[in-house]
Amino acid sequence: MEQGRELRCGFTTGTAVAAAALAVLRQCRTVEVELPKHEKLLIPVHRLAAGSASVLKDAGDDPDVTHGAEIQVALRPAELSEARPEDYVEPCGDGGTLIVRGGQGVGLATRPGLAVPPGKWAVNPGPRRILKQNLSDLKGVWLLVITVPDGEKLAEQTLNPKLGIVGGISILGNSGIVRPYSNAAYAASVALQLRSIAASGGREVVLSTGNRTAEAAERDWPGIPVVRIGDFIKASLLAARKAGVERVLVACMPGKLFKYACGYENTHAHKVEMNLEELLPGTGDFKSMGELAAGLPDDRYRDILKRLEALAAGQLGRWHGGVEIILYNAQGERLI
Repeated sequence: MEQGRELRCGFTTGTAVAAAALAVLRQCRTVEVELPKHEKLLIPVHRLAAGSASVLKDAGDDPDVTHGAEIQVALRPAELSEARPEDYVEPCGDGGTLIVRGGQGVGLATRPGLAVPPGKWAVNPGPRRILKQNLSDLKGVWLLVITVPDGEKLAEQTLNPKLGIVGGISILGNSGIVRPYSNAAYAASVALQLRSIAASGGREVVLSTGNRTAEAAERDWPGIPVVRIGDFIKASLLAARKAGVERVLVACMPGKLFKYACGYENTHAHKVEMNLEELLPGTGDFKSMGELAAGLPDDRYRDILKRLEALAAGQLGRWHGGVEIILYNAQGERLI
């Protein structure tokens, strides 16, 4: 990255799917996609034909393995009886119905604890919401098939095989935008924000791992500035200490909490792997914190979260003495 250049955002695979679907319907080579917070993105179309289109995923300055992947969509009128058990049947617009199906290169979930149930395509709820938002004028029943030509090969560079998602990548993205939280230069922007907060007299801050935890923290801790830190937990805590910020609330989800408890300095999925058995003996059959939550009674799961919180607080305390952990689930609900 050029020194001083602002990091560039990109768009998610889910946004790419919505853009390709709009291109099919409108038969145009540039489409405007509306995102959940009513932001709008102009996205170029890579290939266009009658009934199909594709978009090249652009991850901006984030080191995403799907950057440049071709996301293809085929869209046609259909009958409701064509829906398969692994498909999603989504109400869309005023009386419309959208059947969402994965094709070549899109993964299929086989284990519990994910954002989608076992036996369903790995097309997360966020992208499906974006699809419905942008295709709200559909009438009748339509079948949408998503294909990623290199998806199975790309998935080998992700955690999908370990999580029980087979055959390809996941279609992801709650906000529709990829922010460069994993770019090494992002840590410098976090440090700059923390210095600015301290210079304005701020002595407490929330460090959030992403958009969902940031929104939950802003709701629960009004008046305390929130800084999104992505994967850079050690660098952010050291920057907060150096800036003179005395109290740091770390807002995270269980997956990050586990990595903090392990003492990881950077929690990017490509840099670290989750080994539950290593830290939590007796959990070797579970491959993720989500699967652990789905497979254990609620009281036992919460006991494990409390154990992890204590371990994580000790690890994070190496870099800042005033750390408190706020734990949320994917719906923004406080867990402990």
